[in-house]
Amino acid sequence: MVGVVGIEKLADVWPEVHPWIERSITYGQGDENVWDVFVALARGAYTLWHAPKRFCAVVQVVRQPRQSVATILYCGGSGLSEIEEAFAFGKSWARQNGIDVMRIWGREGWERLLGMERVGVILQVKV
Repeated sequence: MVGVVGIEKLADVWPEVHPWIERSITYGQGDENVWDVFVALARGAYTLWHAPKRFCAVVQVVRQPRQSVATILYCGGSGLSEIEEAFAFGKSWARQNGIDVMRIWGREGWERLLGMERVGVILQVKV
């Protein structure tokens, strides 16, 4: 079952989720490494969703002037069915926490798998 990991339990689950997060970061934009993510989780800036031995996601909630946004920054796990289950949990969790929109930075296949709407493309260049 997917749930939110409290800061007091982070050290207990970190050995399991660390490799999933680290692997996911390789698909990111280079903003942070796995230890930056750990610090953000420990400080409460990010939230960790976790299903033991199956899945984890790192989520950032930002309260914008007109809506609250939960962005799934990194996730990983043992298979696609776990990701679908965690996404369903995430939508429920978002509603319960007054969040209006969920966003994800991910690969194209996630658009179909999760039934999300493409609202743009992230473009990046190193300068």
